[in-house]
Amino acid sequence: MDCFLTDFGLAKAVATGSKLTRTGQSLGTPAYMSPEQARGDIAEMRPASDVWSVGCVLYEMLAGRRPFDGETAAALVGSVLLTEPPTLRSVREDVPGSVARVARVCLAKGPANRYPDAGALRDDLDRILRGETPRARIPWPTWSPWSRLGSRAAILTLLAGAGGLAALAWGTTRGDPPQPRAGTAGPAAEAPGPSGAEVLVARARTVRTRDPRGAAELLGVALEREPSRNDLRLERGLLLWALGRGAEARGEWTAVPADAPEGPSARLYGALEAFFRWEGDRLRFDEARPELERLSETRGRAALLARAALAAGRGRWPEARQVLSGAGGWESALLRGTVEGWDPAGDRTKAVRSYDQALADGIAFAWALNNRGLARQATGDLAGAVRDYEAALALDPRLKEALLNRGNARRDSGDLAGAVADCDAALALDPRYSRALVARASAKDEAGDTAGALADLDAALSLDPRDATALYNRGRARQGSGDFAGAIADYDAALALEPRDASTLYNRGNARRSSGDVAGPIADFDAALALEPRHGNALANRGLSHLQRRDLAAAAADLARALEVMPPDWPHRVMVERNLARARAALATEGVR
Repeated sequence: MDCFLTDFGLAKAVATGSKLTRTGQSLGTPAYMSPEQARGDIAEMRPASDVWSVGCVLYEMLAGRRPFDGETAAALVGSVLLTEPPTLRSVREDVPGSVARVARVCLAKGPANRYPDAGALRDDLDRILRGETPRARIPWPTWSPWSRLGSRAAILTLLAGAGGLAALAWGTTRGDPPQPRAGTAGPAAEAPGPSGAEVLVARARTVRTRDPRGAAELLGVALEREPSRNDLRLERGLLLWALGRGAEARGEWTAVPADAPEGPSARLYGALEAFFRWEGDRLRFDEARPELERLSETRGRAALLARAALAAGRGRWPEARQVLSGAGGWESALLRGTVEGWDPAGDRTKAVRSYDQALADGIAFAWALNNRGLARQATGDLAGAVRDYEAALALDPRLKEALLNRGNARRDSGDLAGAVADCDAALALDPRYSRALVARASAKDEAGDTAGALADLDAALSLDPRDATALYNRGRARQGSGDFAGAIADYDAALALEPRDASTLYNRGNARRSSGDVAGPIADFDAALALEPRHGNALANRGLSHLQRRDLAAAAADLARALEVMPPDWPHRVMVERNLARARAALATEGVR
């Protein structure tokens, strides 16, 4: 079926600025009028007003209903001015995510948040048809999740209308750039408003995905021209936060008056910036908590997110999940990823999916990319983790946590030289970064540089003598060099701090067995297996200890169980099979006697 655009309704001569009605009088068909049309705000009417109308048509084509409705014309106008339409996803689950995004941008309340004209809209629809991602982003700061399904009919139909509107707005054919109209000096002279800030804002929103630094600079200039634009302060703060420039972001948000419409969001973002910020080796939850507590006592979306962050910061993971249940928006998705990533019993695969959603629907925060990398690393996706850390560092080269984490991922993938280089870079940023010293020591130890590993661990413990991980790693390095007494002392100190660590118990048992202790190792292996009953190495080594004591039945039982729980490619399998054969042969011999 062919579709045709047959009626543009009322129009305004853009070049002359002539009006068809008096100021303050609304014009147009109510169901398709933009908010500025509904208010009768002639000065605000521009090609973006036509984009709103196209968005209404697109919504109706996809949803089978108009985005705004009312029993009377007055009620309909009130809906246009004051309410948001139901998301297309809630009305039609099979709506393409990319098309839903386009419709959302078309129906932004403020003209500056829409496509600047029908030509820009048409370009995005063309991109979708080519299988590319639309350039537009859902207006800040209230993005919502969108699906990623596919369809073409609505786009093709809308392109016909968008092409007609583009010709009306530009007076050009497809592919020709907008030309200055007679009597103007070019695009700058057509900038809406006396300050031209809208041109800068539109440009910033066009480039903010590929060039967030440039977008932040453009918004900064726009704010110099219109310093009362709290929406721009909110938006610029988010961009600065994404780039790791937290102090500047906080400066923008604190400049937003508390009683402004953007006030609650500004306070929330300020608290979340502290909530997610590492300083030294710890998160600044203590700094975020007072504001989060104040917000949690209010109403609305900011209160819900504050309650979720408080629960997560206090380790109350089930409560945080419950609060976030059903909540939309990129902020909620970030918090979901955090809950699943930080909870020791969390689902790291769910964490990755939540960060995927947040980063697709919102902005690519450097720290969020780093956190998704950690979740990917926990699932074994080392290549994906490295990509995330590199993307985070491209945004914020001074994000030492991303350097450290990339180093750990490289070490786990066997790139020990790359791991050491990343830790070197993190320590160049912060020489007292003890976690980087510990990580570099692990890479050096695996590379055979025991002396270098011990030096790094000594330096880390001089910064924090109660670092259980550093004590454990120094114990391993000492054990590998034959210093069993020193290793046992380090394991003792680590267990005094973390008595339920199965790995430390297991390694102390090995060190004790190597030092000639007979009873001590069995006690340590017993304790490790009480915590992790399927610890194959602990079973195998307890079996060896029993074999040394000639407790043949216990040795055979442990060795057989170790072979059951460990995978077929276990590197110690052959040795354990031989020891099991020895134990069983000795048992058979004793039985004959």
